[in-house]
Amino acid sequence: MPVAQKLAYGGGAFADNTMQNGINTMANPVFNMTLAVDPGMVSTALALPRLWDAVVDPFVGSASDNARTRWGRRKPFIVTGSILCGLLFALVWMVPHGWSQWGYFSHFLAMSLLFYTAYAVFAMAFGALGMEMSPDYHERTRVMAYKTFFGSVSGISTAWMLWLSQRPCFSDTLDGMRWVGAGIGLTIALLGILPALFIKERTQAAVTRQKKLPLIKSLKEAVGVKPFRLLLYSVALMAVGIFMVNSLGYYINIYYVHGGDMRAASAVQGWSGSTYCLSSMAALPLITWASTRFGKRRTLAAALCFPLAGTLLKWVCYNPAYPYLQLVPVLLMGSGMAALWTLLGSMVADVCDVDEFEHGVRREATLNAVFAWAFKFGLTLALLLSGFVVAFSGFKAELGGGQAAEALVIMRLLYMLVPATALALTIFIVLRFPIDEKDAYAIRAKLEARRAGAA
Repeated sequence: MPVAQKLAYGGGAFADNTMQNGINTMANPVFNMTLAVDPGMVSTALALPRLWDAVVDPFVGSASDNARTRWGRRKPFIVTGSILCGLLFALVWMVPHGWSQWGYFSHFLAMSLLFYTAYAVFAMAFGALGMEMSPDYHERTRVMAYKTFFGSVSGISTAWMLWLSQRPCFSDTLDGMRWVGAGIGLTIALLGILPALFIKERTQAAVTRQKKLPLIKSLKEAVGVKPFRLLLYSVALMAVGIFMVNSLGYYINIYYVHGGDMRAASAVQGWSGSTYCLSSMAALPLITWASTRFGKRRTLAAALCFPLAGTLLKWVCYNPAYPYLQLVPVLLMGSGMAALWTLLGSMVADVCDVDEFEHGVRREATLNAVFAWAFKFGLTLALLLSGFVVAFSGFKAELGGGQAAEALVIMRLLYMLVPATALALTIFIVLRFPIDEKDAYAIRAKLEARRAGAA
């Protein structure tokens, strides 16, 4: 596959990652810290649109699979979704000073609902396009590696949005974010349309003869594919295990490592985010090589041992005497999670062939929607539990840096053991994934023979 097409898909991945994380990154600095909106209202306005997003995904995925336009099944959705997301991202921050809390809440919630609806339009088609770009077992992994790489570049740039909004040329964070948001919105729109402009839909001619697929029947058949269910279990389990205790890292860094000094902790936190993304990017060549040499299943199982080791090392690496030692677990987490997202995406593409072999249809967008729904289900459950985890630990905000030793011990144990358990179970599931290189090529050969006979 031409590198130019993979680069175009990478450009879309930069936009995709920015759409996923941009609003979450700046919501509290703008609406809570600058405009004094209650943090509970901000978190509600963040959570409800993601729930809505999960509900919308299967409908949009089915619509993309059933689309029969002169431009294909994916491109109209990608162009429409990216342009709308770019516009709506800018509008999220276009509020004045002086509104009531409910006014800000209503604006933020309404804009976020519209934004994540547009994001679903883009993301389901974009994910499906990546799955169908190549029929080759190994080339699919390389496509997903480009996606992970440029998504990590976006992760680094997203981490600097707050810094950009604080430049002296702006009167405050809100003023800065109006301009930064407009620039990011333009970037989303321009990079988001690149896949539609430069990537040809490989299956477009074949699916013109395919009957349209009823949504409920299509979802049942997709979930009925056994290898696909294993991937759904894996992504949901990882979402719960990682994100349920992810926020504890902030508490441990601030209140245990730095004794309540938020300014000092923020510098380490910033380097932590950059280290995570850079380690993800650096690991990708090794991941693609190992996948070609040893297969996706064994490579992913081995790669997940790195974050498993990293999460166990949290107990000793979050150390008040050596604050930057906490970058060691982050380094291991970043490389392993890069393998997770790269290889799971490639394995879903392999499942698309199994689905076609069993049911006679191509529905990459529906499979992508179900996969995304499983992740968002796990993420939503994790976010709902995360507040109770903090309360369970015994943390008291009013104590500041004088937290009870027992509370910090409980936090540290949960921060180590919950993701370690999820990672161990995920490795167990991944090792049972039945499709290897030989199976994938055998299924591909049978599909090509079937198509030749039907022509």
